[in-house]
Amino acid sequence: MSFEILKQLDDRIKAVIERTEQLRQDNARLNRELEEGRRRLEELSGQLKQVQEQCQQQEHERNEVKSRIEKLLERFDGLDLA
Repeated sequence: MSFEILKQLDDRIKAVIERTEQLRQDNARLNRELEEGRRRLEELSGQLKQVQEQCQQQEHERNEVKSRIEKLLERFDGLDLA
């Protein structure tokens, strides 16, 4: 009977060792994925900043064009074409 108990204990220890190794592998994989995610987030944050700057520039240019058109329309309104 003692031999059977030792066999069960040995099997449990092997199972724990296998599970621990699997968890280490999973942890390493998840750490790699996390680092990749962080790298991608940093890259996308940089791209977002560029797009925001472009949008601000285009908004500024749009306001300038709108202002010029309004001034031209005011000049046309001031003309007496009749």
